[in-house]
Amino acid sequence: MRLLSLLICLLFASTAVPALAQDPHQEGIVQSEPFPLYRSTLSNGLRVWCQPRRDSESVAALLVLRAGARYETLSDNGISHFLEHMLFTGTERWSEEEIKDVIARRGGQWNGWTGFERTTYFAHVAAGDLDIALDWLAELVFRATVPVDKVDKERQVIFQERWGHYGWLINTLDALGFGYELDRDVQRALFPGSGLGLRIAGEDASLEHLDRAALLDYYQHYYTLENAVLIVVGNVEPDQLLQRAEAYFGELAEAGRPAAPETPPLPATGPHQVVVRGPWLTAQVRLMTGARTVGRANPDRWALDVLAELLDKNLSEEIRYQRGLVYGLSASSVYYDDVGFFYVNTTSDRGSREAILQIIGQHLDRVREGEIDAGAVAEAKTALQGRWALSMEDNVQRAIWLAQWTSLLSDGESAPDYQVLIGDVTPEDLSRVVATYFTPERSYTGLHQPVVTVASGARIAGGAVALGLGLWGVRRLRRRSSSPD
Repeated sequence: MRLLSLLICLLFASTAVPALAQDPHQEGIVQSEPFPLYRSTLSNGLRVWCQPRRDSESVAALLVLRAGARYETLSDNGISHFLEHMLFTGTERWSEEEIKDVIARRGGQWNGWTGFERTTYFAHVAAGDLDIALDWLAELVFRATVPVDKVDKERQVIFQERWGHYGWLINTLDALGFGYELDRDVQRALFPGSGLGLRIAGEDASLEHLDRAALLDYYQHYYTLENAVLIVVGNVEPDQLLQRAEAYFGELAEAGRPAAPETPPLPATGPHQVVVRGPWLTAQVRLMTGARTVGRANPDRWALDVLAELLDKNLSEEIRYQRGLVYGLSASSVYYDDVGFFYVNTTSDRGSREAILQIIGQHLDRVREGEIDAGAVAEAKTALQGRWALSMEDNVQRAIWLAQWTSLLSDGESAPDYQVLIGDVTPEDLSRVVATYFTPERSYTGLHQPVVTVASGARIAGGAVALGLGLWGVRRLRRRSSSPD
């Protein structure tokens, strides 16, 4: 009887293995939680991730490349974003106009975006248009021509996207601490010497000198099959996707995978005080405070997420609703592949700044000392789980969530189960992460404390105009009094 049961179990186990896992040139990895995910690799190195949703009417196809501002230097800053723009200007088969029409004429959506660590291209189409989406992605991303006559045009588009040229004066003032990009300067303090302190859109000087040769060199280095992952979520079968991916990407040649950037060193001293003083609309002060933490794959990130949700609610209750010191407040974490940072962000009158910092510090101290309401922690976890579940209703959002793991998962490692990992966080975990990461060398306070506002600038301008008119009037009177009758 036991032998018969064993044979039946083996029979069901063998029939449950998807076709992709049996393909001799694929190393298929299948996981069932948090949802079915099939991961395979084509013979030329392109990784293919498939998350079937058979009750959906659409498919979202993302091509994710490990390239972005973090892979740049000051001299070529902005090249990742520049190249993303250029890919939409022409391929071996299609003109700029045709590229934009292939998906749109089927009622689909398409776009591309650049971040610090990844550049992503996507098409969201009806389920029956999967072939069109895959053909479009393969042509757009791997057969771009980077037309020489489009380089200067797209350079100007990028300048307009980032509100024009900053100019020598603004760049000089920025270097002296009179800028307004508090987030960037906080990252420069927390991640010294890293591309995480660069602008994704680039600087004036670097954008001005980037030419087609530089763009092509970057394209050939980072836009390789081994450096990319194709993610498809929606009404598609895994074996069908592999066949179609082989049809559209299989003839492309492998070309190697670039090395990942080094992890920036932990600053030796702290806390870090970051101040920018650039012009702003009002005299309010923007305040950021928090600490350098961990990358997205670190087990502590789940406790940090719950901590952010808990602080967001508790700080808003005291600082916003009880004391009326601010209009809005948020707490959250930013994660990169190997590093990250926690922040509480708000704006207030200058005179309230110290009180707000004191309240935030008191809340963190209570968590560190274990003074935590278990019921409030449970509510925070439920809110996070519910928000994640709602976002996963959308195929594009599911694919975007998967994209963040494309550079991190080893061949035998499953994508994390968000619901379970958040649910496992305990109050003791929150105490531990505050004690571990909110230390002097990791902590920071960032302030945007404007020296000129719209109101003060108007007063200065008005005073200058009044002074000019007064001097002009005095001169007129003097001329009249000195002129002969």
